Amino acid sequence: MSTTARLSIGEFSRLTWLSPKALRLYERRGLLLPDLVDEYTGYRYYRPAQAGRARTITLLRRVGMPLEQISAVLDAPDEQQSALITAYKINATQEHERSMALLDSIARGISSEDEPSGDLPVVGSRAVEPWAFVARTFRTTAADLPVHIERTTAALVDRAGASYNTTLPLVVAYHGEVGWESDGPVEVRVPVNDDAVADGTEPGGLELYVDVPFDQVQFPTILRSFDALREAATRGARHPVGPPREIYSDGDPFRCQVAQRYLRAHAQTAGRAAERCRMDP
Repeated sequence: MSTTARLSIGEFSRLTWLSPKALRLYERRGLLLPDLVDEYTGYRYYRPAQAGRARTITLLRRVGMPLEQISAVLDAPDEQQSALITAYKINATQEHERSMALLDSIARGISSEDEPSGDLPVVGSRAVEPWAFVARTFRTTAADLPVHIERTTAALVDRAGASYNTTLPLVVAYHGEVGWESDGPVEVRVPVNDDAVADGTEPGGLELYVDVPFDQVQFPTILRSFDALREAATRGARHPVGPPREIYSDGDPFRCQVAQRYLRAHAQTAGRAAERCRMDP
C-alpha cells in the first residue's frame, strides 16, 4: 500500500481496528485529524502513515488512559513521552493498590461480626504554625477529584518553582460538599517559603486531625474521618473555623490526614467582645 494514498474512513477503520464512531470522536478531541475532509461531501480521508498514531491511541485507551492525557502524550516531544507514560503508570498503580485495599477492608467488614461498625476514628489535637501558600480553586465531583487534585498540584508546584517548600504538606480545602453530584468548590494549597509569591497564609492556631488509613483514602470511605472531625469540632468548648481539609505528606505510601481548625469558646467570646469594643463610640 502506498504511504501517500488516501484512505476513506471505512478503509482506515479496517486498517486500524477503530470504528468510524471512534475516529470521529478522536477527530473532535483533536487526537487524530483526517488528512483531508471533502468540503462538498464531508467525507474524511486518512493516510496509511497515520495508522501508527491511531494504534498508539488504541493501546493507551486499552490501559485506561483518559483522552486528555493521551493528547498530552502524543503532543509532547519524544524525550518527554516516556516520562508522561511512566507518571501515568505510577498513578494507575497507586489507584489499583487503593482499590485492592478498599476491597480487603470491605471483605473484612462483611466477614467479621465483631467489628464495631459505629466507632469513629480517633481525633487528635495540635497547635500549628502559620505558613504561606500558592493556591488554585476548582469545581469537580468525587469521580474526578483525584485527577483534578493531581493536575492542580503539579501546576502549582511548577508555578512555585524554587519557592516550593518541600518540608510542609499539601493541603486540599473543601469550601463546599463534594460527592457524586455535588462539586465543591475545592482549593489546593501548595506551601511556599517566599511571601512575595504567595497567594495567602494559613494562620497559626489549633487544629483537630485524624490519621486516615491507606485503604480509606478515597470517597466515600474517607467520610468516616470527616464525620469524626465534625463531631469533635463541635464538642465541649470548641468551635470550628474555616473549611475542613485533607493534608497529604510524601512517603511510600503517602500519608493522609483530615483536619479542621478550631477555636475554644472563651477565645471566640473574647474575640467578639474585642470587636464590639472597637465598634462602640
